[in-house]
Amino acid sequence: MQTIPEKFFESVNKNSEKIALLYKKEGVYFPIKYKELLEKVENFSFVLLDNFKIKKQDKVAILSENRPEWIISDLAIMCVGAVVVPLHTTLNSEAIFNVLEHSETKILIVSNLDLLNKILLNKSRLRYLENIIILDNLSAIKKANLGVKVFYWQNLFLQNKLGNFHKVVIDCQDSCSIIYTSGTTGEPKGVVLSHKNFLSNVESINLAIPVKTEDVFLSFLPLSHALERTSGQFVPILFGATIAYAESPKTIAKNLKEIKPTILIAVPKIFEKFHDVIWDKINKSSNFKKNLFKWALKQHKNTLKYKIADFLVFRKIRNYLGGKLRITISGGAKLNENLVKFFSKIGILILEGYGLTETSPVISVIRKEDMENFGKIGVGRALKDVQIKIAKDKEILIKGPNVFSGYYKNIEESKKCFDKDGWFCTGDLGFIDKDNFLTVIGRRKEMIVSSGGKNIWPEPIENLLNNDKFISQAMVFGNGQNFVSALICPDWQEVESFLKESNLQLQNHHNLSRDADILKIFQKRIDEKINPNFSDYEKIKKFVLLPEEFSQEKGELTPTLKLRRHVILHNYEKIIKNM
Repeated sequence: MQTIPEKFFESVNKNSEKIALLYKKEGVYFPIKYKELLEKVENFSFVLLDNFKIKKQDKVAILSENRPEWIISDLAIMCVGAVVVPLHTTLNSEAIFNVLEHSETKILIVSNLDLLNKILLNKSRLRYLENIIILDNLSAIKKANLGVKVFYWQNLFLQNKLGNFHKVVIDCQDSCSIIYTSGTTGEPKGVVLSHKNFLSNVESINLAIPVKTEDVFLSFLPLSHALERTSGQFVPILFGATIAYAESPKTIAKNLKEIKPTILIAVPKIFEKFHDVIWDKINKSSNFKKNLFKWALKQHKNTLKYKIADFLVFRKIRNYLGGKLRITISGGAKLNENLVKFFSKIGILILEGYGLTETSPVISVIRKEDMENFGKIGVGRALKDVQIKIAKDKEILIKGPNVFSGYYKNIEESKKCFDKDGWFCTGDLGFIDKDNFLTVIGRRKEMIVSSGGKNIWPEPIENLLNNDKFISQAMVFGNGQNFVSALICPDWQEVESFLKESNLQLQNHHNLSRDADILKIFQKRIDEKINPNFSDYEKIKKFVLLPEEFSQEKGELTPTLKLRRHVILHNYEKIIKNM
């Protein structure tokens, strides 16, 4: 099998004059052609070899938001046989320090002053870090005070005479990246992935969801996460498509209209927000438009009435999302089936996938033909060359060329995650139906076991809570207790709009989360809309409204917005005890 650089060189030969990247600067999108991208990759490869004397398997970390320098660095580091260590920009200073130290990173590529400051807090403790490369030109920084050698990205190319990059001999089995897991159920571990792991997954993904050279991807999920790195970077660039970088996750709506992508990779939370925005606009429109929208949703596809509905209503909604989306892909967490049906009705196809960082990451995905021919919704069938087996205790087991070799410097944990026959134990529970479609029930470690011995899966309860327009986020718990409780982060904007419309006089204006009338409203919604869907032992008996949402900054969410339950339980320990 080839290596990632070899596959990249092939892609450049086929698409040299085509636009590889689009990035926005001072309000304007600038293109980088494939041949220009190759030149930048080769130049930075030369810099790494000549200036920094980088050796095979040395570690180079990237701490940056999505931008062209990310892929240039990623590919160049791999070209010289070194190992890329992606860092989440939302990590705090201590977490970044732990990854840099554990991975023995020698060079850190960091984008801006805010992220650099996270490093400076621990600079005296960093034993292995020798050099920092700063992407932005930070003239205010005094290099002498940093304790390590600092270089500016632009200066590396301007001040040094670049020579011909001599290709380093690398093998497809060589490690090319260590991705530290987000740690939803424990401390992060360094997942060692090879060229073969990534490439096998990239090629299998492209067989399941073929990419066209005219496709445009909008990249906004963090490239430090395996889902975006594999599906949103390697897949498009190795098959001749174009990647456009969003300015930030907060500007997705604007960037969708500007870029008009054909493929969007997102997490369920993004589709939930799109859904909420669409309904919010409908609810604020005239009665005629509301009724027209509701009529349109009732029409069956492939009928004349549906074509009319599509022309009058759905086409306008698609234009809000750029107007050219042919595929959207959801991963990182479970997607609510109602969202799939809703977006399908308005002409936007969502294909859901399942995977883990340890599997590079995709294990299975629903295909378009699966939805059309089988009427299936969910995470679909295994990718080519990936085997799925269900153990006696319902754990999902995986074999395939995409499965990692082990955790970096952690032999004990590496041994634990493989069974005696070499199957990778995912920690997820599920089943496979007669058509070989996988259903994931939930993570074993997240299962709640009540004091009565009942097994309760939190995700279905949380998904129903999150569907309520008054609720932004929710986490249910109750391990060892005889009832289920919930921490609820209300959508305070929706709540306040409701209060204005209903002219409700509150008893506690200063603390809405504790106001008796608001608590009654939420209790009623839980009693009438949530609890009737579950068995008695699964019903929510107690809840608390939180004044603010769970956040990545407080370590409560992963980069793909999954709940880090152990952190949330720790952060709200006093509140939980009082419940």
